[in-house]
Amino acid sequence: MRFQLLFHAFIRHLYFSRITVTGSEHVPEEGPVLALCLHRNGAVDGYVYRAAIARLIYLVRAKLRKGVVGKLFFSGMDVTRRGDGGRTEDILAMITDCADALRAGSSLGIFPEGTSKLGPRHLPFKSGAARIAQACQEMGGSLTILPLGIHYECPWAFRSRVEVVVGPPVSLPPPVAGGSKGSHLREVRRLFTDALEEVGINVPDEETQDLLQKVAYAATLGTEVSYFSALKAMEKGIPPALVSAWRDFDTAAEGKRLFRHQGVPLFPSRWPGFYALAAVLLGIPVVAGALLNLPPLLLAWFAGKRFADDTNVISLWRILVGIPSFLLWLLAGLVLSGALGCVWMFPPYLGLTAFTIFGWYRFKKLAVAGWNGSICPEMTVRSHDLHQLVLRELGANPLRK
Repeated sequence: MRFQLLFHAFIRHLYFSRITVTGSEHVPEEGPVLALCLHRNGAVDGYVYRAAIARLIYLVRAKLRKGVVGKLFFSGMDVTRRGDGGRTEDILAMITDCADALRAGSSLGIFPEGTSKLGPRHLPFKSGAARIAQACQEMGGSLTILPLGIHYECPWAFRSRVEVVVGPPVSLPPPVAGGSKGSHLREVRRLFTDALEEVGINVPDEETQDLLQKVAYAATLGTEVSYFSALKAMEKGIPPALVSAWRDFDTAAEGKRLFRHQGVPLFPSRWPGFYALAAVLLGIPVVAGALLNLPPLLLAWFAGKRFADDTNVISLWRILVGIPSFLLWLLAGLVLSGALGCVWMFPPYLGLTAFTIFGWYRFKKLAVAGWNGSICPEMTVRSHDLHQLVLRELGANPLRK
C-alpha cells in the first residue's frame, strides 16, 4: 500500500501541472472518513483525490485489478458489481465489509455515480454509499462523511491544472422510531445528493458547459480567482451580456489563425515581443527535452487516440501506457549511458527532462499569447476588454469560497 501511494503521487505530480485543494480544513487529521467522490475523468480521479485525503482506500471494480499492472495502477477494495456478475449476497457482504473497515478506523473513497463522465451534470447516484453509511450508523460507528468534487481545466491535457473541492461534513439523520429503513435510506441519499451538487457543477447542456469552462478559466488569468469558484458563481446562468460579448469576440476572431489555450485565445498584457522571446527562450530546452523523450510521449499520445472510447478516459490510457514507457525509457537511458562509459550524461538528461515537464504548461501559455499578440495585435484590446467584463460579471455574482 505504501508503494502504491508513492507511485500514485508520482503519477499525479508528473501528469498534472498543479493540483489545488479547496476546503482541506474539513478533512480530520485522524478517524474514519467516508469520502463521496464525484467521478469525472476515469480512474485518474482516484490519483488526484489522494492529494486531498492521502489515506483513502477506494472501492474498485474487481476486473480492473486483474494482473500485476492492474494491481499497480488501481488500489483498493475489490467490488464485483451486478453488471460484472455480482450477486445480491456479494453486494450485501461488501456493504458489511465496508462498514467494518470504517469502524476499524479506515477511510474509504466511493464514487456514487459508479462510472465517470465529463458531461454537463453528474450521473444518477447509486445507493451503495448511503447503504454503507447507514450500516455503519446501525453498528454504532462514528465517521466523517465528506463530499468531494473535482474540476479539471482540461481533463485530457498533459500538465493541465485541477482543483479538488472538499465540502463540509454531512451529518446523518437519526433513524426515526417506528420508521422504515427504506425511508431513512432515501433521506440519506437526498443529503448525499445535495452535498455532492454543492461541490460539483451542473448545467443544462454541453454548449453551456463549454462556454462556462472557458469563462471560468479566463477568470483565473492574472487573478487569485479559483477555477471552481468561477464555475460555481455562474452555474445558474452565464450573464447574457457576457454570452453576447464572448460570441462577438469568437465571430471577430474567425479566420485570424489565433491559437487557444484551454479554449481561450490568450493575448499578452505587455509588449508581444517580450512574450514571444520568453516563449522561445523557454521553448528551446522544453522542446529539446521533449525530443529526448519522444518515444514514450508518442506512445502515450497514441494510446489516448487509439484506445480511449470517450474523452473521460483519454488521460487514463495516456497514463497506463505513457508512465511504464517513460520509466522503461529512463532505465534504458541509464543502462546505455553506463554501457558507453558516459554515465555523467544521465544527470543532465534527467535535469532537462524535469525542466520540460515543469515548464511545459508555462511554455504553452507564453507561446499562445506571443503568437496571438504578434499575428493579430488588433484583437489584443478587445481580448483585454472581454477579460475585464468576465471579472466584472463575477463581481456581480459573488464567488463561493
